[in-house]
Amino acid sequence: MNAFIDFHVHPPVAEMLTGPVVPYLESLERLPDADLTVRTVDEIASFYRERNGRAVLLGWDTETATQRRPFSSEDVAGMVAAHPDVFFGLGSIDPARGARAVAGVHSAARMGLSGLAFHSIGQGFDPAGRLALPVYEAAAEHGLILLFHTGFSRLGSGMPGGMGLRLTHGDPRAIDGIAAEFPNLQIVISHVGHLWREEAIAVAAHKSNVWLSLVAVPARDCLQGLGRLAGIDFDRCLFGSDWCFSSLDAALGEWRSVPIDEPARRAVLHDNAARLLGA
Repeated sequence: MNAFIDFHVHPPVAEMLTGPVVPYLESLERLPDADLTVRTVDEIASFYRERNGRAVLLGWDTETATQRRPFSSEDVAGMVAAHPDVFFGLGSIDPARGARAVAGVHSAARMGLSGLAFHSIGQGFDPAGRLALPVYEAAAEHGLILLFHTGFSRLGSGMPGGMGLRLTHGDPRAIDGIAAEFPNLQIVISHVGHLWREEAIAVAAHKSNVWLSLVAVPARDCLQGLGRLAGIDFDRCLFGSDWCFSSLDAALGEWRSVPIDEPARRAVLHDNAARLLGA
């Protein structure tokens, strides 16, 4: 049995690193734990196999905002098909595409992807706005998981005007309305809100179809935040590393040493993700 499922992976393939992240490379290269070496699909699969883990790969479509070729749902599906024993996939949809965005949701479902990943800060849209509503409706038809990057973003960090990116588009309180309107959708708040950590935890405590992906937040800080609010324990918490922008090994080391009982640790590292993904 696998030791962990990493629920938040930006695979460092050429299509990603020479595509949608190019405008932000200057800020990303300053990160002390980034690993921006281009790897092949087979090399990434081996990277996770060597650690006895699996990876949930995230698509990235910011073409409307950046004019860069997306790391598309098709790209993600191709990686999953190449190594289905290692990879799960969440495609990417740009809600600004209108009817084409809705068609993209149906296509992602046909390709067997597990869900969709949204980077509303990078994509430049309000998750709670009417623009994305048809996308969510189509996702609900197929029972797709929705993942939202929330809170502070390292994209454009330290640059003039943050390169025009608005952190308010990552406010996890927007997820509350989506979860209320689509109670059968399973929704993941990734990065636990960061700027709005307690708000993110409160949304998950109130809405049983909301999960928390504990990405790029120190494990002990997560425990303290969870302890302040009743209604959610570890049963909807998911391990994620944010690799290749952060260190997988460092994230694993934290969660393997944090003082919680072993069933809870196993739930965060593996079992909750397996249940959500139906694996």
